Amino acid sequence: MAQAVNSILVILVSLALLIAGSGLLGTLLAIRMSIEGFQTQFIGPILAFHSLGFVIGTRYCVGLIRRVGHIRSFAAFAAISSCAALLHPMEVNGFVWAALRIVTGFCSAGLMMVMESWLNDRTSNEMRGTIMAFYMATNYLAQGAGQFTLGLGDPSTTYLFMVSAALISVSLVPLALTRSKAPVIEQHEPMSLKRLYGVAPIGIVGAFLGGCTMSGFMAVLPVYAQQSGYAVSEISVLMGITVMFGMATQWPVGYLSDRHDRRGLIVLLALLAVLCMTPLILGQGQEFYRLLVLGGLFVGMAGTIYPMCVALTNDYLEPHQMVSAAAALLLIFGIGTVVGPIGGSLALEFLGEPGLFVFTASTMGLLALFGLYRYSVAKRIPVEQQQHYVPVSTTGTPVILEIDPRNVDFEPHVVIPPVERRKARPDRRQGPSMGGRRRTDAADFNE
Repeated sequence: MAQAVNSILVILVSLALLIAGSGLLGTLLAIRMSIEGFQTQFIGPILAFHSLGFVIGTRYCVGLIRRVGHIRSFAAFAAISSCAALLHPMEVNGFVWAALRIVTGFCSAGLMMVMESWLNDRTSNEMRGTIMAFYMATNYLAQGAGQFTLGLGDPSTTYLFMVSAALISVSLVPLALTRSKAPVIEQHEPMSLKRLYGVAPIGIVGAFLGGCTMSGFMAVLPVYAQQSGYAVSEISVLMGITVMFGMATQWPVGYLSDRHDRRGLIVLLALLAVLCMTPLILGQGQEFYRLLVLGGLFVGMAGTIYPMCVALTNDYLEPHQMVSAAAALLLIFGIGTVVGPIGGSLALEFLGEPGLFVFTASTMGLLALFGLYRYSVAKRIPVEQQQHYVPVSTTGTPVILEIDPRNVDFEPHVVIPPVERRKARPDRRQGPSMGGRRRTDAADFNE
């Protein structure tokens, strides 16, 4: 195992630096916009443009990386992201910042694709679970570390923007010095949403509402905290600890998920998330530690919804279909992350202090109601036939889905050469293809 970890250590270091810098920038912008007097209903939409750029990037960055190569692509994306971070304090304008957020999100998708394709290339079937665990741990720890760096400077100055740009730029160094041969990225078409809904309705609904909830809460919480009079150091701790809560609950929930009906657990998690928000909705003038604990517990519950939806959907699929289905769920989750900050900021503006908590409790309440409906009408898969729960990154791209240990029958390194691709393309009316295309009626599935 030590040899496998050493082979990906350079990639994990680059990943950690990139996520720390990007995470710091997102929270910093939320606070800075509040300081600059931006109206609350506009802060969320501006922040949401990052998610929009990321979703677009997952669709179009593959072609760019194939055309110019991994190292050159990574260098270009990192340079543009670093420059975008530095441009924010030079022109404090909502339209400019929205455009910069799209650019940053697009480049972040490209950077993640480069690193994840290298991880895929160095992962054997035997090491899928180990590599995925290290990837997820690095992801969460880097997100938390990025939030803690917020306390190193004053958001009203340019210092923290320079810190973010420096972290993004330095993420280029480990990969730029590697002598490993660049892998080839195989692009997978997502399964159609109509077909996926026929397979697992709660997977589609849960991924969307989970994206709305998590992005809305994490994007708008710094704005709420700043407007409530918390110090920057307190906001830094608040955001960092909530991320750590999200990491800490992944494995206990996964343990329960492998031993109980998943639809019931999704309902339970959603209801617990609503319960965490209730005191914050009813309270007046939140104490810091109260907000810290309840906010952390909320992220711990809501943060497991998307991985649970992926696991539940996989229970109804063949291994060769899982990558395509997971890519579709990731797209749905991404659309939810665009909607979430908009809804959260509008709720905070028009409902006042408890607005953010009302919005996030409402999305989780809707999920609980839909989950109860599906639990009552859908046939259940026996627990012993369920796929294993695997924590899934909410900041990754479809490329990382190839090393999901549940996809043991999928060969991520079998790539059709571009010249031969047209000849080798299967007839969609026939049997299954590598990307999971197969004529399957919703009636073939029980969910």
